[in-house]
Amino acid sequence: MKRPLVSLAILYALGIFFFRKITVPISTLYVLSVTLLMLCLLSTKKQRIFNIFLSFFIFFLGAVALKNTQVLSHSHVSQFVRSKDNPYIIKGWIANQPFSDNHKTSFVLRTEVIKSGEHSYSCEGNILVQLKGRKDLFYGEELILRGQLYRPFGGFSASGRSYRDYLYDRDVRLMMKVKTEADLIRLHKTRGFMPRRFALWLKGRMEKVLFRHTSSLTQGVLGAVILGDKKRVPRFFHNSMMKSGTLHILVVSGLHVGIVGFMILFILKLLGLTRRSRSFIAILSLVIYCFMTGVSTPVVRATIMAIILLLGSILKREPDICNSLALAFLFILLINPRQLFDVGFQLSFACVISLIYFYPKMRMLLRIQQIRFACLRFLLDGVFVSLSCWLATMWFIARYFRMFSPVTVLANLIIVPLAVLMTLCGFSLIVIGGFFASLAPILANTCDFLVATLVRVNTFLVNLPLAFFYLG
Repeated sequence: MKRPLVSLAILYALGIFFFRKITVPISTLYVLSVTLLMLCLLSTKKQRIFNIFLSFFIFFLGAVALKNTQVLSHSHVSQFVRSKDNPYIIKGWIANQPFSDNHKTSFVLRTEVIKSGEHSYSCEGNILVQLKGRKDLFYGEELILRGQLYRPFGGFSASGRSYRDYLYDRDVRLMMKVKTEADLIRLHKTRGFMPRRFALWLKGRMEKVLFRHTSSLTQGVLGAVILGDKKRVPRFFHNSMMKSGTLHILVVSGLHVGIVGFMILFILKLLGLTRRSRSFIAILSLVIYCFMTGVSTPVVRATIMAIILLLGSILKREPDICNSLALAFLFILLINPRQLFDVGFQLSFACVISLIYFYPKMRMLLRIQQIRFACLRFLLDGVFVSLSCWLATMWFIARYFRMFSPVTVLANLIIVPLAVLMTLCGFSLIVIGGFFASLAPILANTCDFLVATLVRVNTFLVNLPLAFFYLG
């Protein structure tokens, strides 16, 4: 097979998809998978038969992976919760970066011990914790909490997905409300993955530089675009970007990872480092940036593809973009098969697949390379990239958000270059402002101007006739 990873990725995803609603004992799937694996080993000399058995094995492997996430162990924290009215005491450590505002602090707690009444039990699993007021907590910190445990609420949206489904996809089965300061005990111990702790510490330092001189609007937008913190984005701006079909600008994705990689490689080249050294440092930096921005699906996809590209540069081999994308696809689904049903996962991969398939065909159809004027070629390339992404994502946006935005192609042509300038300026503020405080206000004012321009342009576009309309 020319692109074996593509075939494996499709078969694995089909197994996850088809067995999502089908009730089959996981033991049956294990037996089928082991049997097919044995048949593969016995038929290695017969290529066609081997390929058939291997295809069925990968298909059922996807089903096993999905069913395995649906089976909870006897020590899972949700198995010990009998009533939402009784208070429980939980010991564990913070598994993500806490988010705080003036009203509450929320984070995911990786549980270790649960106590109900006089009985204590070792446990596992994640819970979403909500505390009243702002608390200065950090990733990896060990805590003892007292509060009520309850299951996330259901209630289906237009897409048929609920908030409970959203949390289940992230391995969170319970929520906990902690009402008073006395119900929170900090153990002053640190757990977690050390590279992620370092990345989040670095993120905190970058936030201080970024937020010191900028307006609240710029803080929200740049916090989302550069650091992956979307909770500070004003609701009006979020809705406006959704209407224009440019909400992807506020999500750290391939565009932002590409900018970070380019800046790192450019700086390292100015310092005179060899290509091999530049590539290794860039790979390490991109992994840290992935942890810094929350390890979301678009970032993981873009980081894996960038790492493959950089490794190809080191090994002096040209990587195949389809196999690279398939490897990222498989990596994410092996860790969490339920991501296949996440809208962010679907939009991210649909956009890249569409670019790979439609964009070259559009260029060949209109023979772009034969156009003499460079400016016209550049403009048409931008149109084709925007159109390719729109063709792939409009179906998902119509389904999940009940919206259709014809203005998206035009909006991307204008807003994406603005977003690139804004992102570059934001990173410049962080890097230069961190060392030369006197230059920070100049760069901050430039960031404020670019964000304000972005808001005005997007508002103008969504107010055009037939720019967008709701479905149903």
